[in-house]
Amino acid sequence: MKNLLKEKKLKKSHISVKPFVYSIPSISSVSKRFLVLLSVQILMLLITGSFNAFIVVMTTLAGSIFAAVINYYIKKEPLYNMMNLAIQGILIGLLLPETYPPAMAFVISFTTILISRTIVFKGINSWVNIPALATIIAWYIGGIYFPQFAVNSDLISLRNSSVYLIQNGYFPTYSFDNSITTFFNKYIFSIANVSIPEGFVSLLWDSNSVIPAFRFNLITIVSSIFIFSDNAFSVIIPSVFLSVYAILVRLFVPYLFGGSFCQGDMILALLTSGILFSAVYLIQWYGTTPVTVFGKISLGIITGIFAFAIVGCGTSPVGMAYTIICSNILSMVIRIFEEKKNELYVGRVLSKYSAKVKAEAETGDNK
Repeated sequence: MKNLLKEKKLKKSHISVKPFVYSIPSISSVSKRFLVLLSVQILMLLITGSFNAFIVVMTTLAGSIFAAVINYYIKKEPLYNMMNLAIQGILIGLLLPETYPPAMAFVISFTTILISRTIVFKGINSWVNIPALATIIAWYIGGIYFPQFAVNSDLISLRNSSVYLIQNGYFPTYSFDNSITTFFNKYIFSIANVSIPEGFVSLLWDSNSVIPAFRFNLITIVSSIFIFSDNAFSVIIPSVFLSVYAILVRLFVPYLFGGSFCQGDMILALLTSGILFSAVYLIQWYGTTPVTVFGKISLGIITGIFAFAIVGCGTSPVGMAYTIICSNILSMVIRIFEEKKNELYVGRVLSKYSAKVKAEAETGDNK
């Protein structure tokens, strides 16, 4: 009877032969999620008829897969590392203009990924973001294919640069924009006695940029919910980064060009230049972020300052790629200080422990 009761208790306790569980999602599960979410961005290119952009993304993906196959036969890495190489290839394609020659895009993707993973860094946890690096290389090789800044010093001094660009056709206005804008102004923004002009909804949905990563901001925002919902990545760095960058734009952009203080166009800044896309997919690549909360906050603040200095008020074609590389260098410095701090802490703990053991030994000898 006792044995039967013990067997029932064991069945109810759900004992597993696997003693360890993930406190956060594994790299493999996160990689699959990234592939699904990035596939939505690629699908949108097909839906909107952006076939040239789709071809560029597919060629950079092919280059990364080719590099992954060679890397597999050289290093015999597990499958999730190969998936991450494919993700990097997709990111490279999304950061390149749709007018970029596919052959050049393939070579840049293949060469950058293969050299970085097989020769230079030899692992997934490199300190530099490979898609950002490949984008900068592509800029130097084929800068003529990238768009130019859409704003100048006269336009920056205006209070709402984005409204001017929308009204002059730089950003398209879609047919559904009017009804949605009217609804929000009537039932939501009227509470605060403010309103938004027509065109902002279209800018949020699809900016129609030649660089795919800059286009579908609403989809990027929705994707961020899935990425940050289960602590796969920390929300501290992107949230601090976006806050600091937006505040600096709001306070200083028009003022530095002869305009008024605290009149910067945050909407133009956040919805162009791939700011949101970079905050979600690039800033926190594996091995490029600090470990401590203080380090993450520091990285977010200084990266926001970097973005303000490099990207400015928005519409920059490669400013965020440079910002990401600067952030990677800063992160490496922060992690060195974190390791030194941990070493000092462990040293103090061991010193106290050894002193305690020595004191107990001396007390025992006296007895």
